[in-house]
Amino acid sequence: MEEGKNPTHDNKAPVSRERLYEEVWAEPMTKVALKFNVSSSFMARVCTWLNVPRPERGYWAKLAVGKATRRPPLPEAEPGDELEWNRYGQPRRAKLPLPKPPRKRKSRLRDRSELPERHPLLQGAQQYFDEARETSSGYLRPSKRLMVDVIASKPTFSRALDVANELFLLFEERGHTVAFERHGLFLRRNTVDEREKGGRDRNYSDLWRPSRNTIVTIGTVLIGLTIFEMSENVEVKYQDGKYVRVAELPVRKPRRYESYSWTSMHDLPSGRLCVQAYSPYQRADGNGSGGKRKRVISPASFRQSSKN
Repeated sequence: MEEGKNPTHDNKAPVSRERLYEEVWAEPMTKVALKFNVSSSFMARVCTWLNVPRPERGYWAKLAVGKATRRPPLPEAEPGDELEWNRYGQPRRAKLPLPKPPRKRKSRLRDRSELPERHPLLQGAQQYFDEARETSSGYLRPSKRLMVDVIASKPTFSRALDVANELFLLFEERGHTVAFERHGLFLRRNTVDEREKGGRDRNYSDLWRPSRNTIVTIGTVLIGLTIFEMSENVEVKYQDGKYVRVAELPVRKPRRYESYSWTSMHDLPSGRLCVQAYSPYQRADGNGSGGKRKRVISPASFRQSSKN
């Protein structure tokens, strides 16, 4: 037998969370890692991936003199969490439960004073929007993608963040958590058609999109949220790499030998915001009538509609 290998352990077989939990609390991490032919630091990372609590530094020395703390219980796996460590394949994950009908009892209401002035999802978002580049159509594309699902132009993004903040806090007041999609759920995100009157399907859109959905959880039902600025079809002229409204161009007297330039119709940000709520489940029909709901809404109307 090769040195460092344990014949009682099949290093190719998946290791469940429950087994790993018992292993790391039975003997020091260095010995557990030796059984699986990995380093103790790697073994510790595996515990983190699987949400398996492990002994703190100095635990075994305290245990030898009878002063060790009690080991914490193994927490239940959340939807999307890995259920095993599988070094040669994809691990099993906890399944996302099917949505259940809402209970008759109401969620615990929270007073606005219990909540922060700015929702946690929006912390630091202002800076990334300030530093974002503009597309030729005038929408911002932040470099960071793990951010709240808000799409807007430079003149409108501050108001869009305020609208998102008011909406998220209203959900939180009613006990509905707003957060990023949990890792491993593999939810879908509805495409955004910012055109006010719609139109034919496009092969390409340069609108920014986040790496994870913004999700509000109502009971056991997940609902995706996107706040975006709608566009309007206007007459434009292409200048310096971007489209400019003809109505906003300075009036100049035509020159005798001025080169000819043409105008066209293009979709540009309108300043009007829209909230899109959609089903993020993979089997949901995002193109049908039941897949999503869009509504143009103002910040003041959030408070009024929430009372109804």
